[in-house]
Amino acid sequence: MTGGAYFETGKHHILCKIPGLDPIEFPYPKEFQDSWDNDHVRLPCSEKPSSSSSSSSSSASSRWSEIVQGLTTPINNSEQLSEIMARWNGGDYCQWNAEVLKLFIDQKANRTMHHARRRKGGLGRTTGGLSDAENSGLQGSGEEELDSDIDEDALLDETSARFKAMGSGDDDVEVDEADFLNNEERERFFKVILPNMQELALRLPELVKKPIPFLKQQQDSAITLSQEQIACLLANAFFNTFPNRNSSARRPNKSNDDDDVKSKKRQHPGSESGHMDGEAGGRTIGKSPKDIHGAASRLKSKVEHLRDPLRNANGQLSLFAYFGKKDPKNSIGATPSSAAKNETLGSRITSPIDVDKRQKSSDNSKKEDKEKEMEKQMQQVKDDFARYPSINFWTLFHSEDLRAPAYCTPPIAAKLRCILHYFDRVTTKMPQGAVTYHRQVLQTPISLEQDERISKEEFCYVKVRVDVDSPLEDEAPPGALQLDFANKVIGGGVLGHGAVQEEIRFAICPELIISRLFTQNLQENETVLIKGAERYSSYNGYGYTFTWHSDFIDETPRDHLGRRKTEICAIDALPFGSKDQRLSQFSKRNVLRELNKAIVGFRRSPITCSEWGLCRAERPNTDVPAVATGNWGCGAFGGHLHLKFLIQLLAASVCGGYSFEDQSDGLPLGRDIVYYSYGLDDLGREIDTFMSHLHARQDLFEPCKIFFFFFLEKKSPPPHVDESTTS
Repeated sequence: MTGGAYFETGKHHILCKIPGLDPIEFPYPKEFQDSWDNDHVRLPCSEKPSSSSSSSSSSASSRWSEIVQGLTTPINNSEQLSEIMARWNGGDYCQWNAEVLKLFIDQKANRTMHHARRRKGGLGRTTGGLSDAENSGLQGSGEEELDSDIDEDALLDETSARFKAMGSGDDDVEVDEADFLNNEERERFFKVILPNMQELALRLPELVKKPIPFLKQQQDSAITLSQEQIACLLANAFFNTFPNRNSSARRPNKSNDDDDVKSKKRQHPGSESGHMDGEAGGRTIGKSPKDIHGAASRLKSKVEHLRDPLRNANGQLSLFAYFGKKDPKNSIGATPSSAAKNETLGSRITSPIDVDKRQKSSDNSKKEDKEKEMEKQMQQVKDDFARYPSINFWTLFHSEDLRAPAYCTPPIAAKLRCILHYFDRVTTKMPQGAVTYHRQVLQTPISLEQDERISKEEFCYVKVRVDVDSPLEDEAPPGALQLDFANKVIGGGVLGHGAVQEEIRFAICPELIISRLFTQNLQENETVLIKGAERYSSYNGYGYTFTWHSDFIDETPRDHLGRRKTEICAIDALPFGSKDQRLSQFSKRNVLRELNKAIVGFRRSPITCSEWGLCRAERPNTDVPAVATGNWGCGAFGGHLHLKFLIQLLAASVCGGYSFEDQSDGLPLGRDIVYYSYGLDDLGREIDTFMSHLHARQDLFEPCKIFFFFFLEKKSPPPHVDESTTS
């Protein structure tokens, strides 16, 4: 390991062939190397080690054979596609369905579904005709609409809430058929794109020969994969072949993750809100925002869970309720009575009825033993994958409640178009680059005390340039660190109903999605930095107006490892839903949490900034591009716009001062900011005014005093908080 003090750069795992690297130091195997453990991704072609349960072992060994048989079969329609994927996902027994995908392909959407008609426009994000209030709350946020306190599959479904809110209006708008596949596109999908995807998915043992290590919590490490390997892995995710990864193991699963689990929604209608039954507490259209952060709906959901005796305060089912069973009784292995021990030969002569009863009792005991063994195995699966996101696309394809008519929302249709367009591109001409995923960890908390900094460079605030109108991903300066306003579950709702900043970025750059395969949920001192992800699509809209627009040709230059010089930083903000919570964000504890999160994200990664990813000797790269950011955490998470700007300003001004490695390379203390306010003109002017006053002063404020100064410059009193805010 290199570095020191607050940062220690971990191992860089090169999992593909890179021309120019030492083949002895970075060997690439000739044959597929299998691994089935808790440290590596369990691939569809991996064989589960033999265990006491021969049935589970044989099932695992035959899984890849079943996948090969299914994906070598010509697929001519959506029904056949769903049926083939169901073979290795439990079928009807596990309530497998791909109704939403079938609707998208077959153009059978509900034409009376309520949604706002999007405006036609040029490339990039448009406001979609929102009012000023909606614009400031929705587009201005640029923020993931998920509550990072619970798993992404049980989170607020903003899209559904919007549809419900609009359902009370009188002006129903037909779904635009352009959102879905037309006859020509459908024919090309089944005759060209899908067969190429099937072939690509089956090349998994050929393309991914080395085991893929997990990027685990509190372990600084990185993975580099070729774009061809990523395409192969994503093709397997599309066909839902990854074992035990259809959804998060933190909640009951309806697919192959747990063959014994029945749908909770079917057993207890209304007891648990799903994606398509999202809370109606979100924003409304054509009116002022209503419960803009969804606090009331989340509180209502938690209260409902508390009324359920089978659930805890977080809405999680108890172990036995999870498996749909009562607390098992010790019905086997009873100690024989003394009378039984002294039974005579005559007493052993029983009637056929007694024999039949004993046989049934024995069968029931065996069944209970088998169920207990399955419960034990599934609990182990839950424990192994509790901190990993879903990766199989089932969560994007399925309809949660088959009792109600299924429908494919425009945002889901847009994401499906982005994904199919990606596969069309890469199967036509496979890109020959690489992508690096680095989990960077801050080893020790930072409190902004001057004697903490390793750097002896004199402190000063970095420069800030404000861009009011442009989208970050379109106009970020070359080489800039581009922020992903992330959920702690990386990718947020990209494989669900989410369609805000993080989900849109992942949809137009699908190579980001594969990070969900091996990245554990982010903790407070961690970030994920991704370099090399290529962009394939242009889009319009945001949230419920998000739509695929056209092909995008990414001409960003590559480094020596073959990575596009586009670096994305995923950092998750704290959620502040209620009024009290929003006030608490000014406390010293919460400010320092957000500050440390921003510092670990803004600090230059030695692995991603190096032309060779630290894999061979090279001169230190002293170039530190700007941070391209915006209203981080200020949407559904309820963050204060000005406070979040100040936190990012401070983090950018000191992020290079806490590593011996950075100092030996001669890096500056801070890095400049390009701030995208997403149409908030007043915020842009306030930032410009504040920065001009700050740089004009002869004396520099201590970093911890700048918050008070900022509110004075705004000519408004500081918020009512305790003294720990500015002390």
